Amino acid sequence: MKLSKNSILFLFTFIILIAILLFVISQLKREVSWQVVENVSDQISLSLRKKLDDEKENALRFALVLAQNGDIQNALAEDDEDEGFTTLKQIMNNVKKHIHTLVRAQIITADYRVFARSWDKDNLYVGMPLDVYRSDLDYFKTHRNPRVSIEVGRRLGIKATVPIYENDKLLGFVEVLQFFDASTDFFHKFGIDLYVLLDDSYYNTAVLMQNNPTAAWYIVANRGYNMVNLKTLQRIDFKKLRKQRVLLQDSKYIFYEPMHNGQAETIGAFVVVISKKSLEHFASTEEDISFLLTFSRANLYDIVKKEQYESKVYHSGYDKALMSLKDTVPEEDRELFMEEARDVLSSYTKEELIAMMLRYKLSRRIEGEIR
Repeated sequence: MKLSKNSILFLFTFIILIAILLFVISQLKREVSWQVVENVSDQISLSLRKKLDDEKENALRFALVLAQNGDIQNALAEDDEDEGFTTLKQIMNNVKKHIHTLVRAQIITADYRVFARSWDKDNLYVGMPLDVYRSDLDYFKTHRNPRVSIEVGRRLGIKATVPIYENDKLLGFVEVLQFFDASTDFFHKFGIDLYVLLDDSYYNTAVLMQNNPTAAWYIVANRGYNMVNLKTLQRIDFKKLRKQRVLLQDSKYIFYEPMHNGQAETIGAFVVVISKKSLEHFASTEEDISFLLTFSRANLYDIVKKEQYESKVYHSGYDKALMSLKDTVPEEDRELFMEEARDVLSSYTKEELIAMMLRYKLSRRIEGEIR
């Protein structure tokens, strides 16, 4: 049957309209999908910050407790490495009985030498110089307050360092080290892989990581990573990832966050890998990715506000860390802690002290609401 010109024109117009409609639907699906990806990116970024802050706070709290130990202080003052090693090992062995997370602690002399390390079987490395690897310790040449940050040493890790003084003389440091195990395990529980990547310009410094796997110009610093996803990372364009912050590769979404040390220098990256299937699941069920990460939007908002709030209340990081210890100080150290706390609090106004009290109520409320 021969079609008329009008019929042909109608059919052609119909086909064009269908094509346009399909194109619009496709674009809308892509836009909705990208909105989901952006939401995931924001949630992961905030959750990563929260977990890293938790690791830092725990490390600093523990380092402050160790620094107040009288036996450790006396060992440093008397230059008794054996006593320092024995005391540190006893404390850490007791800790190991009650917690499952690997915690490492060390005592460092004022001239940046190993005094004692908790992970050594014997104190064979006493006197080993650290100045080549630990330029971050120069911070204490001009500051007396404790500090916690991500730093490069012989390994990349979170380092909480507390200086110990006797009559204004620096005796040395107590330091607690963590290696992103808690953050890696946290994300892994939800089928998300975290990779802590150190820029390979630090290859000569991070001597204990020189045999670690690599991806592009990065050295993988954490343990417990997924080898299959690592192979994906080894194939991607990291320049593109660093610029766009999100890539889709091998049916996996890859998210990028820069890593900074205590001097605010970029020393590497945190890279998170989540399968496209997992993202599509959340999109199809209209579940929020924050459910996966056990944080509601309100929790994440509180985290950001809490960071801003605390930075205004406390005069220094040392004051904040000291106050966080109030419920954890052993009975035998209570009097010493109270004396130090009184000295610190005497410099605060009445309004600031009230704000601190409100902060602790806020902190407990946030922890209780996390599900």
